[in-house]
Amino acid sequence: MTERLAIIDLGSNSARLIVMHIYANGAYNLVYHQKETVRLSEGMGKSHTLRPDAVRRAVETMRTFAHMCLLFKVDKTLAVTTAAVRSAKNGPTLIELIESETGIRLESISGHDEAFIGYIGVINTINVEDGVLFDLGGGSTELTLIRDRKPQKVVSLPFGAVNLTEQFAAQDRITDLQLEKLRGYIMHQLEKNPWLKNVGLPLVGVGGTARNIAKMDQKRKNYPFNKVHNYRLGDISLTDLWRTLVLTDYKQRLKIPGLSSERADIIVAGSTIVKCLFDVTRANRLIISGCGLREGLFLRYYLTSTGRPEVIDNILLHSTNNMLLFYKGNTPHAYHVADLAEAMFDGWQDLHKLDERDRMLLRVAALLHDIGITINYYDHPRHTAYLVENARLFGLTHREQMLTAVVAGWHEGPTAKYMRNRLYTEFLDDTDWQKARKMALLLALAECLDTTQMGVVSRATAGLKAKEASLALAVGPQGAAIEIQEAEQHRKWFKKEFGVELAWQLMPALSR
Repeated sequence: MTERLAIIDLGSNSARLIVMHIYANGAYNLVYHQKETVRLSEGMGKSHTLRPDAVRRAVETMRTFAHMCLLFKVDKTLAVTTAAVRSAKNGPTLIELIESETGIRLESISGHDEAFIGYIGVINTINVEDGVLFDLGGGSTELTLIRDRKPQKVVSLPFGAVNLTEQFAAQDRITDLQLEKLRGYIMHQLEKNPWLKNVGLPLVGVGGTARNIAKMDQKRKNYPFNKVHNYRLGDISLTDLWRTLVLTDYKQRLKIPGLSSERADIIVAGSTIVKCLFDVTRANRLIISGCGLREGLFLRYYLTSTGRPEVIDNILLHSTNNMLLFYKGNTPHAYHVADLAEAMFDGWQDLHKLDERDRMLLRVAALLHDIGITINYYDHPRHTAYLVENARLFGLTHREQMLTAVVAGWHEGPTAKYMRNRLYTEFLDDTDWQKARKMALLLALAECLDTTQMGVVSRATAGLKAKEASLALAVGPQGAAIEIQEAEQHRKWFKKEFGVELAWQLMPALSR
């Protein structure tokens, strides 16, 4: 049974709608995304009252979202609202108005719940064991200390990019005195949480400010990949960017590459919060997460409805399996090829000298090596490489994703076209290309050994003898003539790559 789930997040600065499709085989995929700038907390001030214009914008946006949910034939809607509504005296009135006008029932979640749901979205999509997660919104900032992938401390601070911009008049050029007062206020609030001081862990940033910091830094560095999820930058880069921002006026910020025009007036306050977090925690780097509250809401629903824990044990293999199911690959064949490739990797460790992380990348490439067939069988390795390069694979750095794409794309043999691709050459150095050739060779041999996709080679055991690499194959009574014939075509590649001959040995498969 398929299901379409709408997730609505009415925040202090913007409102977002995503529609997730859950397929009959358990795969899921984002099919629609819409963002509207609402500025719900604009003008609230100390009265803590939502202004009429902000209420009107919120209702109109929710009306649009309700219409889109009808068009997409959504089965279920999860809708939440955060800091602006929960802190406003007339927040409950807005929730009632939106439900009567649009049919959308919003839940005003607490700061603690907002932080925890955001944590679910991040921990299941970013490979981080320890860190300080911050979700910087328009009206609040949620902080979560993560140790061993578990939340240890959670706090919701009552300031964000919008309300601090108004409080310290930071929309246009900010004076030294204004900046000093802004920083002083933020530092004072952060210092109320002593667990933050000098913790020395990576910062993991969620929200529009964090994403815009990543986009601006990418433009400054001519970064070849426009993906912000899992993008990383250090203290020096962040400080340099922040100093540039605080010296500009509103019109100058509109021209900064990578900065959204809708965020040009609030980016000084937003980036100053991040700068202060760096200063207090002595973080060694900032990791940007493109996933947060909305993804957390979806994953919590999806995982619990399928009887699984809210924290995925291996996010890379989970997301890889999701991609395999989404592209409707031959799952038994994919897993068998991955097992054969790993068996060769393990048996020839002294030959290739790759590490455990490379073994995991090889498995991912093996599981996804045929997904390009969904585009076109002919030249499908090239299509596979493109799909892997752009897939929502969680737990990989950008470099690792490019390396995995090349390995998957070379599963029928290496081609120089990849080495002329700027995207790959920007990320991969000579050592990476050497790794890619070795891993691709193991994948190519594994693919050949199941070329009929009938599992006639049930098991492979690799070993080394003097100047010979042996491969003992467990074969059924029907033999494996086609598989051996295909694998023989890579004998020269093997000798060139590893400097030894490849020898086969056939053994009868054990009956089950």
